[in-house]
Amino acid sequence: MSVAGPAVAATVSCHTTIDGQPYQIFYNDAEPYYSSFRERIFSRDNCPGAVVIAFLTPELTPEEREVFCANYDPRTKSHSLPAQGPRDAYGRCVAPSRTCRVVNATKDQALEIVGLGEDAQSGTLTDRMSSTMSAVTHSSGALILSGNAGTIAGLLPSAGNAVGTALATPSLLAGAAASIVVIGGAVYLCGD
Repeated sequence: MSVAGPAVAATVSCHTTIDGQPYQIFYNDAEPYYSSFRERIFSRDNCPGAVVIAFLTPELTPEEREVFCANYDPRTKSHSLPAQGPRDAYGRCVAPSRTCRVVNATKDQALEIVGLGEDAQSGTLTDRMSSTMSAVTHSSGALILSGNAGTIAGLLPSAGNAVGTALATPSLLAGAAASIVVIGGAVYLCGD
């Protein structure tokens, strides 16, 4: 007589290319937030988007990662840095989304940015800034400050010299719109 035990999770691997570099990513296939049954069946030639997002944002919990989607190019079968936006069933971006990069910021600097977001939500920013900037709290708990790149670049120096300088990177703020995502103590700058 045999007794059925709990399903045994397996560590599996997948291959992908991220920004031109090949990677083999190992993950637990029993974790529902990494991949769905659909992904395991239909994504055999490439890592599922949710796995890539987890690989690129290891400091975040699965719930905190919900604000991000995987930028995927089906022509080259490659991923790039995570983006801020809604996901499809495979964890990939459903629409053009803002590419994000983590910014080295201290906890205090992250809290300063959260304070700016709270000011934007309450409408206590100056009139010029409040008309060109918005702040929302995502269901994942992320605070997302969004606006035109010029407004965000002008607002950032008040968030502390180190983080303001890091976030005001010209290449990331070159587009028309940008966002700052603060979640789990991490700060991401997302641009078009």
